[in-house]
Amino acid sequence: MKFLFCTVGILLFIITKFYKLKNIKYKEPKILSNKKILTIYYSTGNNTKNVANCLNSVIGGDIKEIKPIENYPNNILKMSQTVRRQIKLGYLPEINDIDISEYDIIFVGSPIWNFSVSLPAKSFIKKSNFENKILIPFFTYSGGASKNKIIKEIKNLTNTKDISKPLFMFENGFFLTKERIITWLNKL
Repeated sequence: MKFLFCTVGILLFIITKFYKLKNIKYKEPKILSNKKILTIYYSTGNNTKNVANCLNSVIGGDIKEIKPIENYPNNILKMSQTVRRQIKLGYLPEINDIDISEYDIIFVGSPIWNFSVSLPAKSFIKKSNFENKILIPFFTYSGGASKNKIIKEIKNLTNTKDISKPLFMFENGFFLTKERIITWLNKL
């Protein structure tokens, strides 16, 4: 009987959350109005890419992908070993050039690697001039990463002090991506 009550309770909670998310409307935050916007992302799978495309479909502006000159291994174990070694060495990969000079607001998306911002995204943030720009990061991850550590890492990489509240999206996709993004944007 307890199992039945727990199951019904959990289902009601999920349905309520889902219903609330489905009925969320986007209201453009003041921070975005009359601004030139760029959504930029690095994605090894499609999680961060999907979030970036969904975000861009809501806010508009341009979208660009960070591409390392040398690709990371497709095998997750080999990639993980490579990333851990590169993090220990303080290595940042060479990436494609992306000019952000004409933009006011830059959304930067990255997966979390080894409890850290992905190395290609770090490389982009470190080499870009964000002076007089607003940086709004978003991340995909499967848990375990310290949000405060990630935010501190971003602040240490860039020359802007104007970093808005980041979005952290779990990769399980349980809640609808677009509605989660709209909820986040409405709070900027």
